Amino acid sequence: MNIEAEIAKHYARDDLYETIIAALGSAGVQAQQVTHKDLSPVDEFHVRGREVSHELAMAAGLQPGMRVLDAGCGLGGACRLLAADYGCIVRGIDISADYIHTAQQLSVLTDLQERTRFIHGSVLSLPFDNNSFDAVWTQHVQMNIADKKAFYTEVTRVLRPGGRFIYYEILSRDHLPLRFPLPWADHTNLSFLVTPQQLHTFLLEAGLQRLQVRDETASAIAFFDSLLTRITQKGLPALGLHLLMGPSAMEKLDNLSNSLIERTIVLESGIYEKV
Repeated sequence: MNIEAEIAKHYARDDLYETIIAALGSAGVQAQQVTHKDLSPVDEFHVRGREVSHELAMAAGLQPGMRVLDAGCGLGGACRLLAADYGCIVRGIDISADYIHTAQQLSVLTDLQERTRFIHGSVLSLPFDNNSFDAVWTQHVQMNIADKKAFYTEVTRVLRPGGRFIYYEILSRDHLPLRFPLPWADHTNLSFLVTPQQLHTFLLEAGLQRLQVRDETASAIAFFDSLLTRITQKGLPALGLHLLMGPSAMEKLDNLSNSLIERTIVLESGIYEKV
């Protein structure tokens, strides 16, 4: 099985840009007036969305003019946030051609195409020179990556000395069984979770040193409690992550929420620095 091809297939969505534009209209936002903030309910495909992206950017000390790589950028929501709100020059790469095509269009729509650029490709073979970036950023990416050593070696290679690696990841608790489908995989064959301890070993072996690590699980549980209650009371919003997850969106969200509550998975953020 070609794992990367299967992952791309899992995330494939036809007419994604057009779907988002239609949903914006239903939410009362006109296409010619769209800002990057308007897109955050759909283009930040991770738990707690825009809120946690701001927390990570501030904790990492990102500054105007810094070159940042978002490895596994999805629709480019975090890229646009870092460009617009922190003045960074951001590159995004993702295995999904549909996501990259949509990311490019959304950056044009929000007039951020000069500060955000997107590449369709693999994070296991980054098309950048050594020491190219001041920071590398990942949110909910490693779950689909079997070869963790190759991934984190590439992250370290493209970071300049002293550059920072920022992650926000779903991790396994002692490799306990998971309930599928989940947002990143419908079956076990595309899910490659490691424990926090295993992740830290990979990062240290890649040449990164630990600056900060936080258990984000409690915040994630509170987020889902609020989200699922709101959906129960009011139904799905016009614009939301369900547009990316297809007909099984609610089942995936329920499974993810219950897995966090049952502690079969944990959510963790961290900042490491290249030695």
